[in-house]
Amino acid sequence: MLRERDGVLRALAPSEQRFVRHGTYTGRSISVRGALDPTALGAAFDTLRRAYPVVGCRIVEDGAGQGYLLDPDERTWSRASVRQGDVDGVGVPAVDPAAQLAYLDVVASGADRWRVTMFAHHGIADAGHCVALLSRLWDFYTDIVEGSPISVVPQDYPKPLEWYVTTRGITRSAASGFEDVTRPLCTQERAVRADDAEPASRTLARPLRVRLGRAATARIVELGGRPGVTVNGLVTAALLRAYATETARGALPLGCLYPVNLRTRLDPPVAAAAGTNMAGVASFAAEVDSATDLIELARRISGRLARDLSEGVVHQSVLHFPDFYGATRIHSLAGHIAVTNTGIVPAFRTPAAIELTDYEIVYVSAHPRPSAGASAAVTFLVYTFAAELTVGMLGSSAHAQGLLAAVRAELTALSRVGVC
Repeated sequence: MLRERDGVLRALAPSEQRFVRHGTYTGRSISVRGALDPTALGAAFDTLRRAYPVVGCRIVEDGAGQGYLLDPDERTWSRASVRQGDVDGVGVPAVDPAAQLAYLDVVASGADRWRVTMFAHHGIADAGHCVALLSRLWDFYTDIVEGSPISVVPQDYPKPLEWYVTTRGITRSAASGFEDVTRPLCTQERAVRADDAEPASRTLARPLRVRLGRAATARIVELGGRPGVTVNGLVTAALLRAYATETARGALPLGCLYPVNLRTRLDPPVAAAAGTNMAGVASFAAEVDSATDLIELARRISGRLARDLSEGVVHQSVLHFPDFYGATRIHSLAGHIAVTNTGIVPAFRTPAAIELTDYEIVYVSAHPRPSAGASAAVTFLVYTFAAELTVGMLGSSAHAQGLLAAVRAELTALSRVGVC
């Protein structure tokens, strides 16, 4: 056990621990055109550390592989990396959870093309928290460039979802909410495979993407306003049918697992940067093939989520995480379809001299090791940037290009529902 003199702030909760073995950093990579000032952006990143001390913290493991959040060591803070290079690629910085939990990589091509990528360790930042940090980074940059005064008030360290649900009197129920995609693990399967003798090198996961135009996106949003359906339900239905169409000849039983942001669903609500991983998890299962009616499937998905939210199943799902992730797991979720919908990317405040032209979600594993949790058959990432719906895809390497084409076809067809 780590001692107080080691600077331990707290042990990570199960919702945070599941990102420790891989050393997972979630990244937001933005293409920029215009007269960006890299010195000012580096200063903004330093300001972000002062405003949100958690990004300068460290994560270490004890002998049992448990993760602990440690005080930041400002003497070892790695400032923004700025270099010339290929802005069409995403670099892999020398991320190290034992050193700090956020990094900024800035790549320039000529004087007016840039790629700015911020990485935050997934143990302390989910999508909502990461985007909040990124938004503040651009705020600080804009203030610095425009000469506006900056007042920095250090924020408290964010807390895990487990803390928020228990302090609100939410308790674990008999049902996890994952039953549709769960199977029990036998004793032999519960053991975590030993790490390789040689540490694995850090890796970048950059999803393949499908982007819809604004008109098609607007039609899907309009369709999602009809009674009994939601945009999330419609897109999830399209993704399930795309997967079934591409990977099977007939109806395929599919289990879908997806996170649900609980910040606005708790009372009182939780600010974006006040929680680390604030997602409960919902599930859905159905037999799906190319003839499955998308609207009806979307209604079933939307209805199931609405019921699980109203009954509190999603709110307490995090209290079941030890049964599914880590060394104490007794159930498997392997083979599910994962759909992470992070919603609408906010319009970041920037100076007039630059334009943000693209936005990608990427991941870096600082020390990928054998998994101690669920393995998805494929992971879909859904978000809307500049009024354009984007779906990223990780996994399913044997079907990657065909599945990507199937996703595009299903979303395109969805955008034409009801169009004469």
